[in-house]
Amino acid sequence: MKRRVFLEGVLAGSTVTVSCAFMWGQLAKQVQHRVTVPGEQPIVLTDLEDIPQTIIETVTTQPAVADNALLVPGGKSHEYFAIDTLTPSQSVLPEPLAYEQPPLSHVQSSQAEPPFNFAQSYQTKIDNFDTYHEGDVVLSEQKFELLKATLATLTEAQRIVGHGNFNIINLDTMLKTYSRYSKRGDFPKDQLAFIEELFSAEAKEYGFFGEKIITQLSAVVPEKDINKIPGTGHFLFQGEALKLYEKVRSEVGDSLILTSGIRGVMKQLHLFMAKAVHAKGNLSQASRSLAPPGHSYHAIGDFDVGCKGLGKRNFTKDFAETDEFKKLQDLGYVNIRYTLDNQFGVRYEPWHIKVV
Repeated sequence: MKRRVFLEGVLAGSTVTVSCAFMWGQLAKQVQHRVTVPGEQPIVLTDLEDIPQTIIETVTTQPAVADNALLVPGGKSHEYFAIDTLTPSQSVLPEPLAYEQPPLSHVQSSQAEPPFNFAQSYQTKIDNFDTYHEGDVVLSEQKFELLKATLATLTEAQRIVGHGNFNIINLDTMLKTYSRYSKRGDFPKDQLAFIEELFSAEAKEYGFFGEKIITQLSAVVPEKDINKIPGTGHFLFQGEALKLYEKVRSEVGDSLILTSGIRGVMKQLHLFMAKAVHAKGNLSQASRSLAPPGHSYHAIGDFDVGCKGLGKRNFTKDFAETDEFKKLQDLGYVNIRYTLDNQFGVRYEPWHIKVV
């Protein structure tokens, strides 16, 4: 009796097991699973046997797993484990269980702006010197009006004195001459104060990095030390400057001309103000084309040369394409003050001969 009951139980259990296995197999064939890999199309699995036993993805956001899977952080590497897919050997959660929050700096670094590249910004400004750039120093509307009025007064003074003489005139002589011959009388006090303010300003603040050569607004150009170059309206210092000019002209030819020689503070001030007015009060833009007053080497020896007949283009990169410039280079002893890679904050000036 006992033997019969035992055999009936075994038979019933086997039947249930076979039935369950058959039903499970049929169900598996009808079920489809989608596993999504970041950045790729979903992979469709049509058989449960095709599903990997372990799905471990290293991600910084929630990985693609079944909706009912419980995710548990897996440590400093930010791995996420789907518990219902772990193999027996992985079923024990890694220690420690507590998840360490990434440092705030790490989280923010992915959104931080790239570091400022000074060299790249500097070169961009030099290559595009005659336009506005972010960070440029621009005069207020009120100061811009004062700038234009002061330039007009200096232009009148230059007309009274003469263009050639204005190259070497100092402040005190200019004021006396203007007061004596101008119909307006004395030089306007507010404009004189503006001149002093502009001369005393720190040029580095608006992007010029050259040395300040002349530190006194009323500095005098000694007449005993200068020579007027015939047919040019310009002056050169005796000694090295005059000898260099005469030498290069004798070797390059008469087509090489002097376009600018000595510039006193007043002359440099007038030129700089004209640049600033052209730039709508942008002092940074002006300084990329011309050294601010007090910072020009023209005050102590440098001079500019050009090609006869080229006109204003002598003060552009066009001069570098002339035969005269190529001959200057071939001489081997002529140096340019503001080269293509100069660090003064000034555009390339192939016409500016370095003397000092």
